[in-house]
Amino acid sequence: MAIMTTCLLNEQIIDIVSAIDLKDSGGIPHPDFRCTECAQPVRPHRSGGHAAAHFEHLERNPNCSQSHVAH
Repeated sequence: MAIMTTCLLNEQIIDIVSAIDLKDSGGIPHPDFRCTECAQPVRPHRSGGHAAAHFEHLERNPNCSQSHVAH
């Protein structure tokens, strides 16, 4: 289930819409999006199917409540 809709970028909170716009614009070649809870790398995902736009950890973090549950 999509739960994370904000992340950190350069220690500032950024929302999912702004992150997707930033990624699409190429303004920053490889934005360093980070989880607001555990500071691990995350990536933005567009909405689609039954999921709303959200961030996901690059690698699942079982110690972070914002990380997706493995299926």
